[in-house]
Amino acid sequence: MSELASKTSRLTEWEVRTHGAGALRVMGVPFGATDSAARVLWWNQAMNVPAIEWLMANEETVRAAATSPLRIADSAARSITVDANGQSVLTAGIAAFDVACAEVQVAVPLTVHLVNTVGVEMAHYFVALGRQRKVAATVRTEQTAVTFTVGGEVGAGRTDTSLLEDALRRGVAVEAQTAIEFLNRAHRLWVPSSERSRAQGSSITDIPPDHQTEQR
Repeated sequence: MSELASKTSRLTEWEVRTHGAGALRVMGVPFGATDSAARVLWWNQAMNVPAIEWLMANEETVRAAATSPLRIADSAARSITVDANGQSVLTAGIAAFDVACAEVQVAVPLTVHLVNTVGVEMAHYFVALGRQRKVAATVRTEQTAVTFTVGGEVGAGRTDTSLLEDALRRGVAVEAQTAIEFLNRAHRLWVPSSERSRAQGSSITDIPPDHQTEQR
């Protein structure tokens, strides 16, 4: 085993999305936003962007702004500015992109500027999300801002299929100690397993649902 491989762990999509949502809840992100934010984590990690490492290194920043309100700072005919108020792209990016998709007209591109945000290196996820929604999208990042341009013809865009297939097959690589901290953060939501808690549906386990089904 190489020295690099020994310093990394591999996490499955189930682990990243389930434990990612749990870790974000522990950091104060509202329940309704955690699942979509975990998808941003997963896609970026699959694209070899160290999103989980970013999250754990910036936990206090995420926690401090987790419930900060977003606001429309400026609105023009085909341009909207959204102030993230310190929220990361994991959560504010979803909201800003949803605004862009809701307002866009197919033949007339719309620009949404997301300002006062962090984690901008994860914003290219939204190009892929646009393709899923059959909406053309481009992303331009600055130090604390992301500009989404949505509309026009949907092109092929960035090729991510092979990387996603590899991630689904082998899991995504995460720095080993960070992977432990990431999983442990999510474990804080767990309750002790007991017959009573299982009967009430309140026990959370570390076993994927498909594996549980196989064991029955």
